[in-house]
Amino acid sequence: MALTATDLFNDATTRMVGGIGPDQVDKIVADLTAVQQMLGAASPHNDLSNLHTQIIVNQLNEEIASVQGLTSGTPILDTNLGQYVGRSINDIHRDIIDIAQGDVGVRAIFNPTPLPDLATPPAPFQDDTIQTTFLTQFILDSSHLGQMATTIANDHFNGDIAGLVQQIETFAANASAFDQSQGELYSARFWNELRSDGTAGTAANALIEGLQTHNAGQVSAATEQLATNAADLASNNLKADHTTYDDVVAVAEATVVTTTTASTVAPTSAPVADSTPPAQSTTPATAGGAEIAATASADAGHHAPIDPTGLHDQHSPAAELAHQLHHIWG
Repeated sequence: MALTATDLFNDATTRMVGGIGPDQVDKIVADLTAVQQMLGAASPHNDLSNLHTQIIVNQLNEEIASVQGLTSGTPILDTNLGQYVGRSINDIHRDIIDIAQGDVGVRAIFNPTPLPDLATPPAPFQDDTIQTTFLTQFILDSSHLGQMATTIANDHFNGDIAGLVQQIETFAANASAFDQSQGELYSARFWNELRSDGTAGTAANALIEGLQTHNAGQVSAATEQLATNAADLASNNLKADHTTYDDVVAVAEATVVTTTTASTVAPTSAPVADSTPPAQSTTPATAGGAEIAATASADAGHHAPIDPTGLHDQHSPAAELAHQLHHIWG
């Protein structure tokens, strides 16, 4: 019987939990590439599931590049992740599982095995002042751009669609560029949410397509996804003053934007390439829940070349999962 996308992804999970050695890279890449091709050819029945599937397909580009980068030592998708390559794999893989598990339409075609939670809750990422300014505007824009698109859709797509599309394009491009400019842990931690081939970029492209093709369902799905993505980022970060972004999320969700003039919503601030993350930024955060690694300290930065994800601790939940999966799949 032919292997499904779920079978192949679970096989990649088993190999990763065991530690990604040089002899495993090609096998994992083959699994993930096949999953990507299968999901790309599938079509769930509703717009939000379709968008979630496309997000997974796009995030697999990032994961495949990260796995390949473990042994090549070269920048991954033009970004230097330094010692945090394993962290990017952990976050992307976990996020893909969370997306699928959270959408019944996706699970009908792709139902990867959930992974155990961390032994201890992950610490939020401590932003510096530049990162705080960026994320504050990103959260506001994620909500307001969707509100503006919804207003146009509700008015039978009458309005300045071209002007709004330009704002959405600027928002997505600046978010992707900012993440890339930060490099290392910040990029490893957040590129699957912020990049052009991550959640923000995929949802932004869907919002643009929905506006241009007058597809109200697609506009609705993209609007929901942008807001959800921003809320997820907010919950996994702390401002420079060590407070949460809860107040920013509340303002973003409460503000009702009904026009498409350029002054209504400012595009996310352009990146500042020479910003220096604070010392606290070495504390990992987690995308969409827990990582594959056993503890937050397991991927804090010291990874052996053949075990970059830090998953060989025989007492860890991840190691136990590897033992269980070995019996399940042989």
